[in-house]
Amino acid sequence: MTDVLSITGPIFLLIGVGYLAVKGSVIPQASLPGMGRFVLHFSLPALIFSTISTMEFGTLIEPVYLAVYGVSSLLTLLLGLTFSYTVWGQPLATSGVMGLGMSMSNSAFIGFPVLLQVFGEPPAQAFAMSLMVENILIMPIALAIIEYGIRDRSADVSAVAQGLAIVHRLIRNPLLLAIAAGMVFSLMDFSLTGAVKKSLDMLAGASVAVALFTIGGTLVGNPVRGDLASISTVLVGKLILHPLLVFLLLMLAPGLSPELRLSMMLLSAMPMLSVFPIIGSNYGVGRLCASTLLLTTVFSFLSLTALLVLLT
Repeated sequence: MTDVLSITGPIFLLIGVGYLAVKGSVIPQASLPGMGRFVLHFSLPALIFSTISTMEFGTLIEPVYLAVYGVSSLLTLLLGLTFSYTVWGQPLATSGVMGLGMSMSNSAFIGFPVLLQVFGEPPAQAFAMSLMVENILIMPIALAIIEYGIRDRSADVSAVAQGLAIVHRLIRNPLLLAIAAGMVFSLMDFSLTGAVKKSLDMLAGASVAVALFTIGGTLVGNPVRGDLASISTVLVGKLILHPLLVFLLLMLAPGLSPELRLSMMLLSAMPMLSVFPIIGSNYGVGRLCASTLLLTTVFSFLSLTALLVLLT
């Protein structure tokens, strides 16, 4: 138990420090978007690129991993959407947002730091494949469902235009661009040296601490308000249903290495992506999503600690 707390403890301590720093006005809340963009556009892409570019190309993609994580995440999305729509009577767009919250993990800002604590070195293969599933499969499907739910049927809204907008968003995703660039360098057996490599290493070294600090700061000012039934449903769906489905599908998929299996279980058990309230605010449920993010992040300390006790 002590060993497990040495993994989850530093993660949530840094989140707590970020929360207290913003709560105490040591760091202005207005600076958090800039810190988040620094992680998303510079430090984390540098870490991803530096790690993937040095790996052997043939080891980067594991089809079984993609299939298990993709199917389990898609099932979570659809089950969450259906439950919210039929049981709680939420509109289709709101149900889509709830399903997105259950099925898309915060792999970048919390998942990667946890994996780094568990394995001691960047587990780039599992991390990259999970990002691919989340950003290329789950996010576009969820957004398409949400947009369909709010679309005015009488208006001439082009499905092709919506699809192109999603593709445009994907090709500008800095994490996916870093994965693609790293794969190209790995395939061509290129390597960076000198000042460029040292600069990337310095950027990469800042990713974990700044990401966790930023997560903590974003939780300030998000009191628990709204539909507690919906909040608890999304919380259970993200922290229990998603990893449970991964576990069940992994039982049917022998052959994956223990490292990949553990990585997938941990990534599926992360709280939802940190921009969940921003996505929700676009569809009128921003406050509900902020409350859900706060409680899910808090409870994830207990669920992740318990999961690590069981799996390690």
